[in-house]
Amino acid sequence: MQSPHDLIKAYKRDAKKRFGQHFLSDPSILQNIADAADVREGDAVLEIGPGPGTLTSALLARGANVTAIEIDTDAQDFLEEQFGDLPNFTLVRGDALTVNLPELLETAPSWKCAANLPYNVGTPIFFLLTEHAAKFERLALMFQREVALRMVATPEERSDYGVLSLMTQLYHDASIALTLPPGAFFPPPKVYSAVVALSPIEKARIEDPELRRVFERVIKACFQKRRKTLPNGLKGLGIEKASLISAIEGANIDPRARPETLDFDQFVALSEKIAGLG
Repeated sequence: MQSPHDLIKAYKRDAKKRFGQHFLSDPSILQNIADAADVREGDAVLEIGPGPGTLTSALLARGANVTAIEIDTDAQDFLEEQFGDLPNFTLVRGDALTVNLPELLETAPSWKCAANLPYNVGTPIFFLLTEHAAKFERLALMFQREVALRMVATPEERSDYGVLSLMTQLYHDASIALTLPPGAFFPPPKVYSAVVALSPIEKARIEDPELRRVFERVIKACFQKRRKTLPNGLKGLGIEKASLISAIEGANIDPRARPETLDFDQFVALSEKIAGLG
């Protein structure tokens, strides 16, 4: 297979701003991403937004069975030229947000995912993959560094901690595997990037679907008004203030607390009390 530099040179096309394309060419970085996804021979690997296929080539070289989703028609044709004859490569032409992902994921019993995601759709794609977390063993996803920091934040990192942190924790164990400067890409973006390594837990940390829905409503209401105390932040739920205070106290939480000070388990306890209000 061609080297990453040779692939980009052979591609002969500029990165397209509308697709958020920034190409990776450093072989060591590509191997680090594959390592973060724990890609091994025989693994079924989903790649989103492969562009000229530099990461694709690294994954195929490990003996993985790669299914790549690409929206750009120029990149689609180039990927087909480069890898189309390989038995362990499948190209899906389309938008990752609209392809029939459940049908695609049924083609293998379990998956890993490695992707240099476009910044403008990174979070929506993450939530889409999270809907099917049970199908994945491991994911390594590239985001803008600020988004990655929010995903792994705890109450100690108050400025980053919020809905994305808690929703990530609901379904995954997550950590930042590597951080990349703009110069690691061609063309260089204006911001730093980071790869988040995600290990889906066997079941969501809240198993009851109804309680999960309450939890999501609670954290979204709280962090829409993150500087407010909990009773004021939760007004949007349409529950009488006295009942809210009773629920908060029943969860052993100070009603004067602000949402950025509560950890995951405290939000679960609060959600249970609010669910009990009917």
